[in-house]
Amino acid sequence: MNKKIFIIAPHFPPSSLPPAQRVRLIVKHVHKLGYSPTVFTTTSGYREELDDPWLVQLAGTDYKKIEVKAISQRLTRKIGFGDLGLRLIPFMMPSILKHARKERPNFILYPVPPWYMLVIAPIIKFFNRIPYGIDFIDPWVDVGVNKNAALKRRISQKIAFVFERWAVKHASIIYSVSEGINKGITDRYPESIGKKFYAIAYGVEPDDFKTNEIVKNEKADPFVIRYIGAVWDDAYPVLEIILNAFGNITAPGFRLEFYGTSYAPGNLATPQLDEWKVKHNLEGKLTELPQRVSYKAAVQLTMGADFLLLFGGMQPYYAASKLMGLLASGKTFIAFLHRDSFPAKILQKINYPFLVLYSHIKGDLPVDHLQEVKSTIKDMFDNKKPFARVDFANDPILAEHTAYGMTKQFIAPINELILLSK
Repeated sequence: MNKKIFIIAPHFPPSSLPPAQRVRLIVKHVHKLGYSPTVFTTTSGYREELDDPWLVQLAGTDYKKIEVKAISQRLTRKIGFGDLGLRLIPFMMPSILKHARKERPNFILYPVPPWYMLVIAPIIKFFNRIPYGIDFIDPWVDVGVNKNAALKRRISQKIAFVFERWAVKHASIIYSVSEGINKGITDRYPESIGKKFYAIAYGVEPDDFKTNEIVKNEKADPFVIRYIGAVWDDAYPVLEIILNAFGNITAPGFRLEFYGTSYAPGNLATPQLDEWKVKHNLEGKLTELPQRVSYKAAVQLTMGADFLLLFGGMQPYYAASKLMGLLASGKTFIAFLHRDSFPAKILQKINYPFLVLYSHIKGDLPVDHLQEVKSTIKDMFDNKKPFARVDFANDPILAEHTAYGMTKQFIAPINELILLSK
């Protein structure tokens, strides 16, 4: 008989946000590892992100889904918040308690964000004694918040510190997308040292990039360089150097295209690159669509580009959910990454040719590598260092980063926990 796992996933297909991607990869494969998954989520009407029906198809059918209501964002936005986790708690907690009593799962997994889901995790464990794990796709507490931040931001971070500590204290397993996030947790809460921590990077389904539904986009320009994903404050010093470098490129006809640069939903998304466009002489060469795009559109845009961009922030915990997708696509991309980050280490292991590294240490900052970025872009344009598609199935370094390999890493410590509890 299969063991049972509950996955508390407010963001789940057709949502195309990174947490939804993480969970859809798990549910596609976890049954092969002896588990029957039940996903607790909500309907699209209560979410504010873009829907992508293709992701529902990609997730398969080997899972049970329980949908609950949420407080309408149209109401909560009027009083200053829209967090999905907060809006779900009154409906999600009773549903999990009810089904946990009836089905007695072996384990409950909370992928976050939305982080406020963690408020209910210790409560559910108290009533049912079912062990749980947290998957920190992003850290809840931002160590960079200072006294000059907006009052709402400072209050939310004080709340985050209290509830994150509580949730971590009662968790049996802590997962994250990088060792840096795990280290941040143990640094904040020394009492958590000794718990089971696992850093599991995003996996990829290589077949996503081979399906007949993905066609190459038509384009008029000789060179189209694309970045698909959010642009965040911590990455500004890195992006500044990339745009500076491209502003000095003389290759005729190239275009830079940025898609989904804002975290804000729908019409709340605003451009972030206008100032740099002027500063680095990229007017007429750089276009930005700040609204998020669907996963299917992102894959199509990836496959239709000549080159792509990958960059990180100033913190080494950046895990780059798009890294494995870029490698699976077989497309050439320039990577400008913190040398201690997971993506940088992986690309070094496979001798990726268009990689430039920096750190947060004086003398090794992004600005210190401007000339290297310029030279790497030129090499990319000249195709002096061709890059062949990675064979995930047969590459010993990357095989564990397929969707199936990622899921195996999640399940191994749960199996160990269940054995120890017998």
